[in-house]
Amino acid sequence: MKRKDLIFLSFWSLLVLGLTGIDWVFPHMGLFNFGDLYFYHYPLRETALNFLEKGQFPFWNPYIFGGVPLAANSQAALFYTVAIVGKIFPLLFSFSMENLFHLWWAGLGMALLMKSQGLKSEAAWILGISYGLCPFLTGRIAEGVPTILASLAWAPWAWTAFCAQNQFLLSAVWALQFLSGHPQFMLINAGAMLVWTLLFPPRFKNLKILTLSTLGAALLACVQWVMTAQFLLHSIRQNWSLLYSLGYSLTPHELWSWLWPGSGLAALGHSSIPISVILENSLAFPGLFVLVLGGLGILKKPFSFYALLMILGIFFAFGRHNPAYLWLLSHTPLHFLRTPSRFAFLCLWGFFLAAGAALKSLKQPLRVPLAVLAVLSLFQLLILNRNLVRTQDSSPYLRPHRFFARALAGKPGRVLISPAIGNPDKAMMYHVMNVNGYDAFYLKGFPNYAFKSEGRPAVDASRSYLQKWDTPQMKDLGVQWTFIKPHFLISAPPPHSLVYFVNQEGGRLPETPELKILNENHWRISGLWENPATQLIISKPFYPGWTAYWNGQKTPIRLWNGFLSSISKTSGASNSFTIDFIFQPDYWGILVLTSIFSWLFWFFEIFKCL
Repeated sequence: MKRKDLIFLSFWSLLVLGLTGIDWVFPHMGLFNFGDLYFYHYPLRETALNFLEKGQFPFWNPYIFGGVPLAANSQAALFYTVAIVGKIFPLLFSFSMENLFHLWWAGLGMALLMKSQGLKSEAAWILGISYGLCPFLTGRIAEGVPTILASLAWAPWAWTAFCAQNQFLLSAVWALQFLSGHPQFMLINAGAMLVWTLLFPPRFKNLKILTLSTLGAALLACVQWVMTAQFLLHSIRQNWSLLYSLGYSLTPHELWSWLWPGSGLAALGHSSIPISVILENSLAFPGLFVLVLGGLGILKKPFSFYALLMILGIFFAFGRHNPAYLWLLSHTPLHFLRTPSRFAFLCLWGFFLAAGAALKSLKQPLRVPLAVLAVLSLFQLLILNRNLVRTQDSSPYLRPHRFFARALAGKPGRVLISPAIGNPDKAMMYHVMNVNGYDAFYLKGFPNYAFKSEGRPAVDASRSYLQKWDTPQMKDLGVQWTFIKPHFLISAPPPHSLVYFVNQEGGRLPETPELKILNENHWRISGLWENPATQLIISKPFYPGWTAYWNGQKTPIRLWNGFLSSISKTSGASNSFTIDFIFQPDYWGILVLTSIFSWLFWFFEIFKCL
């Protein structure tokens, strides 16, 4: 790296650190966000860390929706190297470090990409800093979704590896981009590379690189994506309403925000438009410098690859306003996604590539006008980011609910926390099994089960709104307490046990087996099986990976009541039983070993190239 690049790198590093001042280093301070960090990502990571501290792997999360897979949720970032800071430093501090690191990493990656395309240091670093500061990235901090920022930070590194035709480097970048928690942008970015490959020679060689890189990334990240894919196929995203897939569709008038997003960002918190809509739909502004240079690049080559990327970005981002997109949802795996506006990344990427091409084609650069434009653009981005990158006191969000903790701490049983109380996922931090919850997706049997309980729809794409605690479904799920108001606990009368016998008609029997919750992944049930019991019901959702051992012998698990698990007594089995009910993802050992050996092989090949 040249001396000039080191100067720019130092400037960029100081700029990132100076965006928020030093307030975020204090224990109670974090980077400002509108809530998702505290309502979702913080409790998700906190729960996983609690598992690891107890010496067990976080396979299953029993604390929301009656139970959902945890390791299979990629947003827990269990295998992402950068997230290791959360296992060393306090979690809130580590989230701030992660966010600032990914802004810095994004800017550095874009600068190196542009330098690899022949741009001079000054031009490359202006584009790099513009990418790191553009609202499409910094807005993810305000949105409270660090996994999106992490995924976007790897995008220029993927293109750098692709342009260098290095399938080993591209495999690792894609694997890390997937493991960072939000694979949607990895897929969008890979799609753009595929378009490039189909348009320009050497097509066969580039297609071979993409194919080998895809295979390599699949091996490197198999410990995560196999579990995530299984979870998706058993989740509400498998057959949910298309309305959920069309959330956050771009509208034509929002395209103006890509030219000047100031009015939309200034309205954050003061508009009738939901904050999440503004943050998802109105942030694809690349900065004045990139906007002008990218526009010049498109004008010079209106039928270029960059223009095609922008057209594709708008096509997909329009979502419900595009009849062709509606057809694709019904005939392709696109229905697993739910935020079409994120395809605006293709437009943003097209602007940056076009700006780089325009700068490269200027035979006699107008240094003074471009320098003035760059300074104005940087100043403009810093002004816009005043609403997106700042600090806040996290205490109101993370302060413990002492009455709640005292009332239920350490008690084995389920609780229904009314959605009116606030964040349902805070229960995870107190180790209480809540039937309500908030997550990116959950098991597909839960909506119907909730509907039967409430007598009306009680879920949306990511939350549940159960309020009736004394229904047959809640009794079957083992709900023993409910919080209707913050300081008002109702205790349900027995029997509301987590395991119980039923007769042939499905009626609950008074005899209850003994339950020991050894840990979140392992329940031990013991007792005496007597007539007229026909099934033992275990109030755990029916899901692949659960295994039951009757007196040490594996026994089948069946679906009961559309959501829960049941075990029947096999012929010749002893009436006295001990059942170990254990969860471990399918093929876990093979997945771990495959990832480990794949990374060892990758390091060996990389060192051979050095």
